[in-house]
Amino acid sequence: MKRISSFSFRLTLLILFLAALPAFPAANVFDMPSLHIRHIQLLALMNVSHRQKDYVTMEAASRQGLELGTADELWAYNLACAFALQGKTREALAALDQSIDAGFHDTRALAQDPDLDSLRGSEAFKMRVTRMSRLDGSRVAITNRIIALAPDATHTVMQTASNTLWSFQAGLFQTLIQLPQTNPPTAYAGPEADVINAWLRDGTASGAAGLLYENRDNDTQPLDMARYPGMTRLGYAQEICDRKLNVGLPNTLFTFADSSLFAPVIGHSSMGYLNSAYWRSQPRAVCGDPRQLALQSVTLLGNQLFFYPVYGDYDMQTGDLFPANTPYSIAVAGQNNAERPFVEAAAAALAALRPKTRAELTRTGLLMPTLSMLFRASQKTLNSKTDYLTGIAHPSVFQAKDLDTAKLVRLAHALTTNTIPPLVLFGVRSETQMIPDRDYFDLAHSEQLFDTPLAIARVFRGAAFTRTLEIQTYCSLPDTRLHWVVLRGDPAKIRFTPNPTNATLMSLTVAYHAPFKTPIGNQQEILSSRVDIGVIAETGDLFSLPSIISFYFPGNERRLYSSDGKIRSIDYTQTPGGYTDPLLCATRRWKDVYQYDEKGNMTGWRRIRSGRPDDFFTAFGHLIATRDSRGRALKAHVISYLPRRIKTNETDADIPDLAQADDNMEVAYRYASDADFVGRPDGSSLTQGLQPPDPAVSP
Repeated sequence: MKRISSFSFRLTLLILFLAALPAFPAANVFDMPSLHIRHIQLLALMNVSHRQKDYVTMEAASRQGLELGTADELWAYNLACAFALQGKTREALAALDQSIDAGFHDTRALAQDPDLDSLRGSEAFKMRVTRMSRLDGSRVAITNRIIALAPDATHTVMQTASNTLWSFQAGLFQTLIQLPQTNPPTAYAGPEADVINAWLRDGTASGAAGLLYENRDNDTQPLDMARYPGMTRLGYAQEICDRKLNVGLPNTLFTFADSSLFAPVIGHSSMGYLNSAYWRSQPRAVCGDPRQLALQSVTLLGNQLFFYPVYGDYDMQTGDLFPANTPYSIAVAGQNNAERPFVEAAAAALAALRPKTRAELTRTGLLMPTLSMLFRASQKTLNSKTDYLTGIAHPSVFQAKDLDTAKLVRLAHALTTNTIPPLVLFGVRSETQMIPDRDYFDLAHSEQLFDTPLAIARVFRGAAFTRTLEIQTYCSLPDTRLHWVVLRGDPAKIRFTPNPTNATLMSLTVAYHAPFKTPIGNQQEILSSRVDIGVIAETGDLFSLPSIISFYFPGNERRLYSSDGKIRSIDYTQTPGGYTDPLLCATRRWKDVYQYDEKGNMTGWRRIRSGRPDDFFTAFGHLIATRDSRGRALKAHVISYLPRRIKTNETDADIPDLAQADDNMEVAYRYASDADFVGRPDGSSLTQGLQPPDPAVSP
């Protein structure tokens, strides 16, 4: 069976992975994004049924995949496997023929796949192997289905069905293009033109040739390409525009025709979601979408960097509303087109890079991570080299007044192949686990916001005072010094514990933070509900782009802890942090006061709500129904938490509000001794009441 594998955290493997993404033809490639989720669902069903040896269901899933029309070669091949595993030789060979005709030419898979063992000894199977071996191989077969397009007289290269495929593995388009690699005699006229033209004359600058510019705003306020001779702009076929695939977040990897390298792309989009209760800029929207974050990591390592304005998500009045800080794009303070100076500066820095340096950065996928690092290192807010190891260098949102294009261009030109900083990739090996409906109450089933190779984010939902994550790091230069630094937050509440025997492991413990003011340079501060921890590699005189771990503390609650870290109360009716994203944290209309026995063991909590009698809960989150003579729970009810909708005002859409619902399931409690006031729920005693629960859930 042919499967699609998962992303690798290792940079070298990731680059190799990107260079060999499987892509599949279709009648209309631009319909594939709308079919993507169903394709993945069927693939998952096929994999599960294969594991369970339910080959009838595997066959049905493969047939549905063929009907979907997303990847005929994949589905026909797996249909052949399903038939072979059921002993249906004739049907298996016919499906194998169908997969070969659709473009499946992987002779190694055919020779080694145990699912086809029942066919392998037959002459009919050997004939099909011979037929496939005459072909040039799957990679050649795939790329031969599309043709690379070159720029026209207006310096525009088009994205069309003739040069584009869809990758279900990456969830992105792949477009094959040709870009001019030689700068025309016309003088460069972008920012810092005088110094860049001088470098071009002495052969030490790359110029704009070989760069692709992408405007994802319906071509609103594009760059003046005449100022960047040699640069190519991307144009879209009408069928792309009809499906609105030309606006918003990037969705394509661009590959050079004569190699497997990804073309350098700079782009921007000023779109946002501005007229609803769920208002947000594109970069803040991405923070709440793990799939989009994964795509952002792919595009960054695929030599692309995009710039976005953040509208009201970052200002001195509302504060910094971002739940996470990621290095995958450049978010810029301001309104529509505020990102424009940064796009122009990016073009200048890429033009200023030395040719060998830019070629090496492009080859390794480090081009845009390095450019992002240079943006950070060149800000006017930095007064010394060590300032790079502070949060001032790594804001979630950049400001135009801090942009120093001249310094950015000088730093880019000074970079050599020997001074390219590596990336630090990481993943979570283990972490403190919070249990929903006991440790916290929300619509989410986890504190995890996202895990990606360069950014990790958690939402601090549970009542416990601290969280500990064990982080595994990987750096392509193994002896590189790594700096673990607090970019935002109280250093006294953050502890780093290195592993004594493994330098790639670090335990990170973060305590609860109430909303706080954080410095952003030039004696300015902004309100924040987020802690950022950076992992930065140091090589000689340079630092790497940071990998960032973020903790978001919901601002729609007020917590009180004792001096020893025990939770005393959480008042969900208080909002000391101002705005809290309703998609991340539902509103709750109660206050929980936690109770402890004489030994300091938490025994449960009292829930206080306006206009209602108090409810009392066990330490396991069950609503107490009856007590024994010592006041301990004898029987309790299982409680669930359901969303209901409320309007914030007459014009806003409904937003989620959390409601407490009695599931009408009763559980008995057992105690080890008279001194035990915590007890244990007896699962064997769980009973369902005869009467249905009250349909009116409590507020």
